[in-house]
Amino acid sequence: MKLKEINTSQFKSIEELYSFIDQNSFELKKNYELVDIWVRFRNQTILDNEKQKSQWEIDCFNFDIKSNILFSQVYSEGKNLSEIRKYPDLNEFNKLVVDYINNRISKTKSSILKSRYNHLLWKCPNGIKNTKYAIEAINNYIISIKKYCILFKENKNKYIPFQIGELFEVLIILSNEIKSDTTKLKKITQFILYEAEDLEFYVIQGILSDMLEYPKLFKPKDFSNTLTFFEKELEKNILSDNFIFLDEYLSIAIKIAKKIGEDHKKWHNEKGLVYLKFAEQITNKESYWIKQDYYAKAILEFKLAKNIENKKNTEKLYSDLKPLIKLDSFSIPFSKEVQEKLKRHNANLKKRALKLLTSDVDNIYRHISSGLFFPDYQTTLKTSKETKSYLNYITSISFDKNKNITKEKVKNNELKKVYDVYENHLHETVIPYLHFIIILGIKSGNLTYKNFINFLLKKTWLGKTYVQYDLGGNEQEINWIEQLSPSIIEFFLQVQAWCNSKYYKPSFILCTDSFTLKMEGIFRDFCSRSGIPTSSDKEKGMQEIYLNNVFDNEIIINYFDEDDRLFFNYLFSNDGGLNLRNNIAHCFYNTKDYHPDKMLLLIAVLLRLGKYDYKEIKDEIIPKSYPHLKE
Repeated sequence: MKLKEINTSQFKSIEELYSFIDQNSFELKKNYELVDIWVRFRNQTILDNEKQKSQWEIDCFNFDIKSNILFSQVYSEGKNLSEIRKYPDLNEFNKLVVDYINNRISKTKSSILKSRYNHLLWKCPNGIKNTKYAIEAINNYIISIKKYCILFKENKNKYIPFQIGELFEVLIILSNEIKSDTTKLKKITQFILYEAEDLEFYVIQGILSDMLEYPKLFKPKDFSNTLTFFEKELEKNILSDNFIFLDEYLSIAIKIAKKIGEDHKKWHNEKGLVYLKFAEQITNKESYWIKQDYYAKAILEFKLAKNIENKKNTEKLYSDLKPLIKLDSFSIPFSKEVQEKLKRHNANLKKRALKLLTSDVDNIYRHISSGLFFPDYQTTLKTSKETKSYLNYITSISFDKNKNITKEKVKNNELKKVYDVYENHLHETVIPYLHFIIILGIKSGNLTYKNFINFLLKKTWLGKTYVQYDLGGNEQEINWIEQLSPSIIEFFLQVQAWCNSKYYKPSFILCTDSFTLKMEGIFRDFCSRSGIPTSSDKEKGMQEIYLNNVFDNEIIINYFDEDDRLFFNYLFSNDGGLNLRNNIAHCFYNTKDYHPDKMLLLIAVLLRLGKYDYKEIKDEIIPKSYPHLKE
């Protein structure tokens, strides 16, 4: 059934629409399809009570349930800057709405609708929330999954297996959440695994992966004979699917084998064989470095499998290939000793981050704003002068991201060395540490967009309203929290969904673009509040300066310490650092460049800039962080 083919004018009453949706709820599987129908019906009906009921249906299906989290569709600032409004909002479901949903639960014959309505009521605030809703949602999710399995047997719709996987993921998390009886859960699991016909292997693997995530629900005996699924898939020997089979499926097989006490060496050996098949497919000499990498990975798997013969044979292939490899670029691999040190270093960073996450949330944000774990300027400068490279003695050609040859200014050579040292330290220590603090903090629920925005609002100058006047002399109030909130909320929601559902692929494009471009205005505003000129003479007359020009102003040196200036310059200036603002403003980044690491650094910039404050002293604005400037 195609959405555009549904003519809502055929429904003369809301009861007719209820009946139609009940009969077609499994075909109208996407929330937006139901929302669209209800919006059109609401707009066509002339009865106020039908308009109201239609709106309640729209509200119900404008939520997305991902894992154990309920996502609203729209977020914005309220009248109070510390307030984040969302639509729809379960907190605004009054008694009339709850009574309506309960009435729909009792009247609808569709299990997929019953599961949705009950799950929403379970997610409602205390006073409405009741375990009976969770139990009913579970029962109807089970019925719906079975129904989908039957539908797939009948029409082989390619989207149905994905629906089954999504519903099972929500079902298992909800079952774990209320510690419900697992009898029905295990029955539907067995049905999917052994009775449902023609389900693609990725669905089976997804179910088994979910089962492994909840050892309190599924014991080793529940995995009996499940390795036969992997054995059958291996027999197909379809190379086009082997990347997924290798990275995900065989790893799950190893976990299952260990869980049920079977020999997992067999599966390590299979991984080694798959890596060898990948290597055999590479005949292009320019890609021999990839071939060698596959050999190295195969050697490791054969070692874990204790297959000495295969290991030795592959080591010979690896050795024979080495003289034939020609690279356009080079890498210097770390020794095993260094790799072990890096592992211990990362483990220590994670331990420190987890300890920090047990403290007060304001202390967490203050810790990031202090920048104490960032490399300091003097040490970075000293290291850059001590570091020698053979590149210093040859003529080098540099290319920018778009393959244009760039001309290096002589004065920038030393600065580039500083940035190189600084960047290495960021990737080695700072970014992993920020990742452990922020990503794990969001995943655990310690850090939320609400308490982050609240910290910015109450603890930084960014939350202070600043008054400017337009050409007409009219007062204009500026508060950056209003403009930053959408990107902050977007980032937190993307991380939440990413951490809670393996079916969700996050995108950090929107939040990174918005956040980066706002930083230019924030730095200019900082200058303006500090009495630093933000206009300069250009071809078209006086214009506002760009972000990289902010740091060229000599006065700004009196406000930021050299460690902060190094960080800000590295991230935003065009003298050899990340040049983030320029790359985003001119669309030089592709999708893969929008890594969450950039958002972690942007959050750190915001907090480090936000720690500065102002007080007025004899017509001078001096940061409170630097009272010595008055002297």
